Amino acid sequence: MTDGDRPTQETAPSPPVMLVVDADQAARVASRTGLHRRFGADYEVLAADSAETGIAVLHELAHQGREVALVAADLELPGSGGVAFLEQARDIHRRAWRVLLLAMDERGTRIPFGALEAIQRATALGRIDLWILKGWGAPEEIVYPHIQEALTAWTKATYARHEVLRVVGDQWSPRSHELRDRLARNTVPFGFYPVDSAAGRRLVQEHGVDRTRLPAVILHNGTVLHDPSFSDVAAALGVHTRPAVGDYDLVVLGAGPAGLAAAVNGASEGLRTLVVEAEAVGGQAGTSSLIRNYLGFPRGLSGSELAFRAFEQNLLFGTEFVFAQRATGLAASADRRVVTLADGGQVAARAVIVATGVTYRRLGIPKLERLTGMGVFYGAAGVEAPAMVGEEVYVIGGANSAGQAALHLAKFAKRVTLLVRGNSLQVGMSDYLVKQIEATPIITVRLHTRVVDGHGQVRLEGLTLKEDQLGREEQVAAAAVFVMIGAEPGTAWLPDAIQRDPHGFILTGGDISRVTWPLARRPLPIETSLPGVFAVGDVRAGSVKRVAGAVGEGSVALGAIHRYLTDPAPAPARAP
Repeated sequence: MTDGDRPTQETAPSPPVMLVVDADQAARVASRTGLHRRFGADYEVLAADSAETGIAVLHELAHQGREVALVAADLELPGSGGVAFLEQARDIHRRAWRVLLLAMDERGTRIPFGALEAIQRATALGRIDLWILKGWGAPEEIVYPHIQEALTAWTKATYARHEVLRVVGDQWSPRSHELRDRLARNTVPFGFYPVDSAAGRRLVQEHGVDRTRLPAVILHNGTVLHDPSFSDVAAALGVHTRPAVGDYDLVVLGAGPAGLAAAVNGASEGLRTLVVEAEAVGGQAGTSSLIRNYLGFPRGLSGSELAFRAFEQNLLFGTEFVFAQRATGLAASADRRVVTLADGGQVAARAVIVATGVTYRRLGIPKLERLTGMGVFYGAAGVEAPAMVGEEVYVIGGANSAGQAALHLAKFAKRVTLLVRGNSLQVGMSDYLVKQIEATPIITVRLHTRVVDGHGQVRLEGLTLKEDQLGREEQVAAAAVFVMIGAEPGTAWLPDAIQRDPHGFILTGGDISRVTWPLARRPLPIETSLPGVFAVGDVRAGSVKRVAGAVGEGSVALGAIHRYLTDPAPAPARAP
C-alpha cells in the first residue's frame, strides 16, 4: 500500500471503494487525485504500487465486508501485467468493474495502437470491462465520463433503487416470479420482500397484507393489490392499457427492438403511431444482460438499457404506447387494417407492422413444468441472478441469449453449467461470447447433453442429464435452470390470409406465393400476403435473429410503409 491509503474499520457505514494499481508513482498519484476530486464524496479512492499489494488490499477489503465498485490497473504492471491482475481481482470482488489503464503512445495519439492487440484480446475474453487513457487532456473529456458510466452500471446492479412498488411474496412462487420478471423487464423500480423475512413480516403487519393472497403489491400511497395481474399493476401506475383513439396511421404490434425502431421512424416522420405490447418493452432482447456487438457501443449495453432508450426516444417523438394488451385478431376493412385486442377492443390503422417476436420453447418435461418459477425459468436470468449467490445453476441453450445469461449468472453463482445439445458452441453463438465463456473459469460447457428430468417438491433441487453420444444419465444438484432453447413465433392468432412457413414464421416479399397475392404489383420486401400488413424482426421468416438485424428491419420498414400508403391501387378487403 502506498500514498498513505489504507482501508480502516469504521463505525459508520463505509463507502464503496475504487482502487488504482500502477507502478508509476506520478501516474498513480495523478489517477488517484483525479478520481478523488470527482468521486471522493461517494467513494473511497485507494492506490497501490504493485499487483501483490493490490491483491492484499482487495483481500483486506473483502474481509472487512467492504464493497469494491471499480479496480483500475496499468496494462504494463510489473510481473504478470494488468490484465492478469484484473482477473485475480474479479475472483475476489466479482461485481467490481475492471478498468485497464493505458499510457498514450509516443505519438500522443488517442488510441495507443501498440497496445491494441492486448486490448482486443482482453476484451474478447471478458477480462476487462473498459479501458481508458492516462494523462490525456482534461479528465472531464476522457476519464470521468467512462468512469461514471461504469459506476452507474455497478450501482444499478448492486444497490436497491428508489422503490415505486414493494412486492411481498414467496421467493420461489411462480406467480411471484412472473410478477417480478414483468416489473423488471419493464424497468419499474420495485423492491421484493420474501414473506418469511423480517422486512416482509413487517410490511405484512403494517399494511394489513393477506398472506393467503400473495404476491401482494404495495403502492407508493400504501394501497395493497393482492395477487394482481400485470394489467392491474399497470393500471394502478397510470400506464395506458387501451388506445386513446380508434384510428391511426400506423399500428406496431410488439415493442421489441424491431417494433421500437419501426415506431420511432414512423412517429418521427409524422405518422400517428401506436405500439401495442403484451409483455415488456424490449421483448426477448430486453432480458440480455450485455450486448457487445451493437454498433456504436464498444463497451456494450444491456438489452433493457437499449430498450428503455428506444422507448424514451419514441415518447419524445409522440408515439403512443398501450401495455398489457395482446393482439388477438387482424383483418382488412376497405383501406384500413383492424386489430382486435385481448379485452375485445379494436383499433384501426392505414398500415400495421407485426413485430411480436418469439418466445422460448418449453422443455415439455412434466416435473420441470410444475416447477416453473420455482427454480425453472424461461429466460429471466436478470431478475433471478442475485438470488443465485453460491448456488449451482444450469443454462440450457446454444444461442447468444444463453451465452449472455451464463456470463451474467457467473457474477453471482458458485458454478454455471451451459448445456448444449449440439457439438459446438460456435454453430449458434457469436464468437465474442464463445471466447468469453471459454475464458470464464466458473462456466462449464457440456456438449451433446440435455435435461431429461427434474427433482424437487417445493422448488428445483436437481436435474437428470443425458449425454446423447454415450447414452449415459447423471443426476446433478441444481438450484436453478434457465431455459433458452430455440424460439416459437406465436402467430396462430393471425388470419389465414397471412402466409407462414411450416414453423409459423411470417412470409414476406418474394417468399409469398403469387397464387394468393391479390394485387397487380409485387409484394414489398417486408410486406405480408395481406397488403398493408408488414412483418419485421424475429417473427419474420428469414430474419437474422439478432438485435441489430431487428433494429435494421424496423428502421427500413418505413420505406415500404410510405410506398404502400402512396400506392394508388387499393388493397381489397379480405376475410380473416
